[in-house]
Amino acid sequence: MRDNRWTRNTRDSLRPRATRWTALAALVMLAACGDSATGPKPPSANDPAAGTFALTTVNAQPLPFTLFNEAGFRLVFAGSTLALQADGQFVLAESTVETVAGFASTYADTVRGTWTQNVGTIAMRATDGATTNATWDGRQIALDLVSEGQQLRTIYRKSP
Repeated sequence: MRDNRWTRNTRDSLRPRATRWTALAALVMLAACGDSATGPKPPSANDPAAGTFALTTVNAQPLPFTLFNEAGFRLVFAGSTLALQADGQFVLAESTVETVAGFASTYADTVRGTWTQNVGTIAMRATDGATTNATWDGRQIALDLVSEGQQLRTIYRKSP
């Protein structure tokens, strides 16, 4: 026959410990999700921009983005990465797919240069002398490009 006092006493002695663990877990979760004064700080335009970025949208559309689609010719912006190096150098790599008379060819282009950061702005100067400014919000770069005569608003998101 079972001793109900032992079962009850064991359960009663575990209850305060379980309550302490539950309270501790709740405190840890609150600290992780706390407000900006005590929790993790949100991204800021003051954050260092150096890092690797992947193109996510062109003119608010996901990739692949069609630049031209005319009879017998199609040009698609397939992807792009942007690397802002801590030494002030950048590398912008782009991939396009050109389809002529049903035959597709993939092209890779690279632009290199230097970059500087000022709160919310990234200034870029390519090795050929071309310059552009982009906006930086602490997690993504919005960069206006001109490709084949079209103004393109590109959004690059920082890789973790």
